[in-house]
Amino acid sequence: MLCLENNRIALDFDPETGALTSLHNKLTGETYRMDGDEFAIEAEGFRVGFADAQVVSLRLQRGALKARYEAGPLTIDVAYTLGRDAHFVEKRVSFSSRTKYGLRHVTLSWPQFRASGLQLVEYRYPQFGRAPGAEPLCTFFGRTPKGGFFTGVESPFDTSSLKSRRVTLGYAPSLKVRARAKIACEPMYLGVYRRGPHDDVVSPAPTRFPEGDTSADQAWRDAAEAHRTAEVLPLRSESDAMVVMISAILGPPRHGFVPMACGWHSEMQQGTYPSEADVRADMKSLDVLAECGIDWVSDSHPWGGETEKMNALGPDDHYEPGPLVRQFLEHARQIGVKVVMWSSMNHTHHWGPLGKPFRADKPEWLLAPKTLAGKHALIASAKANCFANRPFCDWLTRINREGLQAGRYMAWAMDGSFFGDGGWYTTIVPVDCASDQHDHLPGDSNYASQLALRRLFADVRRVAPESYIFTCRPAQDLGIWALQNVDACFTLLETGTGASNVAAGDAIRTASRVRVQQHFLPHYIDQPLLFPSRAERGIPPNWPSQKLDYILISALSCSPNILMYIPTKTGLPEADKAVLRHWLDWGRRNVEYLKVRVDLPAWPQAGGVDGSAHIIADRGYVFLFNSGAQSAEGRFALDDTIGLTGGKRLRVRGVYPEGLGEACFDRGASATWQVPAESVAILWVEPK
Repeated sequence: MLCLENNRIALDFDPETGALTSLHNKLTGETYRMDGDEFAIEAEGFRVGFADAQVVSLRLQRGALKARYEAGPLTIDVAYTLGRDAHFVEKRVSFSSRTKYGLRHVTLSWPQFRASGLQLVEYRYPQFGRAPGAEPLCTFFGRTPKGGFFTGVESPFDTSSLKSRRVTLGYAPSLKVRARAKIACEPMYLGVYRRGPHDDVVSPAPTRFPEGDTSADQAWRDAAEAHRTAEVLPLRSESDAMVVMISAILGPPRHGFVPMACGWHSEMQQGTYPSEADVRADMKSLDVLAECGIDWVSDSHPWGGETEKMNALGPDDHYEPGPLVRQFLEHARQIGVKVVMWSSMNHTHHWGPLGKPFRADKPEWLLAPKTLAGKHALIASAKANCFANRPFCDWLTRINREGLQAGRYMAWAMDGSFFGDGGWYTTIVPVDCASDQHDHLPGDSNYASQLALRRLFADVRRVAPESYIFTCRPAQDLGIWALQNVDACFTLLETGTGASNVAAGDAIRTASRVRVQQHFLPHYIDQPLLFPSRAERGIPPNWPSQKLDYILISALSCSPNILMYIPTKTGLPEADKAVLRHWLDWGRRNVEYLKVRVDLPAWPQAGGVDGSAHIIADRGYVFLFNSGAQSAEGRFALDDTIGLTGGKRLRVRGVYPEGLGEACFDRGASATWQVPAESVAILWVEPK
């Protein structure tokens, strides 16, 4: 028997075939037997299964088991890799063929698990942004008395399923493949966890959008509500294990504290600058942001608003912002506000009347959709470029690269849809392009489009490694595996409009918990939204001045990234600017603590106290929130469940507001603290 192991997990492999036969959970001492660790590759004209493959080589080396197989026209490589301290393993399948072919479907494994007391759970997430009938991605949890395992595919478009005790893990590439081209499949993950003390805590919060949020239609609301009531949610120990794994795969936070304003919703120019007076007005808006302590802004118009210039770009043209845009960017640089370059995917301006597909000289680059019904019917007539088309993507990649290498932008964002219809990457599955001239097979181009988008993000990271990359909510709707090379995900409206800052703060913390504990989004990629307003230009938004500290600290407790809608032209009180600056400066000083987060068990709800701990080397902050009308007691354990690793006695000191006092506790004790009504308490924990 071949064995791959560390101090958390061990895997046994058949020495003749290289198939995985058992999984040992060293965290609990449990073993999960399995069979069916077999691959299958389905193409136009042939199908290759594990039984057809002959083992060419099989070797175990430090941290990896590698096997090579020959089957028909294919050479297939399989590698299991295990990190030294990881609680999960990744299986990677790659192959090449002597002839060209159309790749329809890949099965990475179809294991059947056996263990005492085993319960298998199929968990599909997220539900937002998916049309009814569209399958979200899936993780499978195997629950046993002491712990369990989890497995899935690292792709937003997997075709995985569960039948009886057999899990099928796969996806549908729908790709054209050249002869001898190597296909690196989406990895499969398989990990273990141990049950924890908070597994019995059930979220009281719905996973649908709050009332008043117009960012999703009723069908999506209904789908999300059905998901909440019909599906089993992950245990806290399961979500914790998933987030730790995903954090290891995606990498740690790359930036510090990033408080950003959305230019589009901060009363800034949304189209081409008509005159220098309009540029000067936006420069004054930048001054307002700087006065508030906001030192990042997302451009208020794609490609600097120069839509007609982008429409006219030809094969050898280059992207260079015009003189009015350069005035805006130079002023931002002088006052220390970093601007996000807002690019678009396959249409020069999805939200403006002048927007068109790129490269009018290349009609063969256009998306060729099937006839669509309902609200999607406009897509067929609007037209857009097909993103699953290498010549187009190579050209667009160059345009983006030149925009970043000019040095005027410190960040980059992508907006658009595989359909070309706006801000959703995909709102219906499959994304159909009937063209036979692109990288995909005629029809389903979902995966091929996502693959092209991933290449673009990777190129941005390569050519501008210091850039801050953020993307819009649709990437979150596709799930965590659409967020490679992303520093933050703009979550769009989550609090509705007109909510008080206390209610909005609770909604921000609730939504962030959903994203972390139910969608497995590492909190440092989250980007909570504050002060959302859809007010028309010229009509002052309903700016909420009361309890600014509550909503700001709520956002700080969630993530080191914050996005705000700020009334930069209709204005906000000087006293409110000072409050904003105070807490944003606090976030900059304490960003290392904001990069770590452990949620306390209780969720935000009326009459209760919730919060989070942010501990590094046995020192850090605990935030406690009470949105109720009466003072209430907050409680948290002083042990490893909040990130403490040592010490016998601990001091807990109130740092905000003044007068909270301090107390000492034994390690392992349950600390209690009184939190005034509609208030937040910030505590500092350290060894005594």
